Amino acid sequence: MATIEEIEKRRAARLADHDKARLEQERVDLEAIDALEEANGEPLHTMTANGFKIGVPVKAAFRAPSGIEYKRYVDMVGKAQQKSDSVARVRAQELLAEVCWMYPAKDSDARKAMFDAFPGVLISLAIEAAKIAELRSEAEGK
Repeated sequence: MATIEEIEKRRAARLADHDKARLEQERVDLEAIDALEEANGEPLHTMTANGFKIGVPVKAAFRAPSGIEYKRYVDMVGKAQQKSDSVARVRAQELLAEVCWMYPAKDSDARKAMFDAFPGVLISLAIEAAKIAELRSEAEGK
């Protein structure tokens, strides 16, 4: 039977390997995001996952919504609220996120892996994209 110290040592080694893999994935993600920014001539906004799974991006990059995209989102949310339709509100958020999400690329295995690992990513992206369009940040309040 292993001692507590032996178990803690094994766990610490696994955690160190996990942290090293996460840092490497973050480097890969930032390299790709940097290339996108250079190609598009505009900086992107990023979000970092709290969790990590091997082979899954830890950074998502998105652009601010255009005026038309944001108006569609607001109109859809307004109609959803009038009808008390939470499904329609979620769909509005998903659409906003889908049009703004730049990295990982649409239809890529990396995006699918990120969505599978972090199924709430679209809602998180939509919230942040809306904040940008509304010229507010969490630090400033609502």
